[in-house]
Amino acid sequence: MLQRVQSLYLFLASGCMVLAIILPLITFAFGNQHISFEAMGFYQNGELVASTWGLFAIGAISAALSLLVIFLYNKRIVQIRLTIANIFVMIGFYLYFAFLMFMRNPEANLVFQKIGPGIIMPLISIIFSWLAIRKIGEDEVLIRSLDRLRK
Repeated sequence: MLQRVQSLYLFLASGCMVLAIILPLITFAFGNQHISFEAMGFYQNGELVASTWGLFAIGAISAALSLLVIFLYNKRIVQIRLTIANIFVMIGFYLYFAFLMFMRNPEANLVFQKIGPGIIMPLISIIFSWLAIRKIGEDEVLIRSLDRLRK
């Protein structure tokens, strides 16, 4: 279960998504004030301006799904399918992030300052999930070949 390489990849993918919902995503400037965009909302000088709880929920679902898939080690096909679904959830994280940026920026005339570390984490999580899918597939091929030899 936890000694397999794909379990490590899935655990790292979950950790990356947890970091994505904790760390700042992007920082903007509005005049002389700084606006930080995190998964929970837009923060202006440390005070919540607009809530984006949906982005937080998508990230939390993705992190929980990665952890759930680790414990389905006897059902490799289900693991592959859920990991593919999780990749689509992570892509949804980026799409919802882009939607929130598009909806917020025209009204506020924000000036981009820097990218936070949280925005890169879902991409790293997608890579870890893809590596886990490859290793789960290799295990499935190995098990099927051993079953064929037993018959």
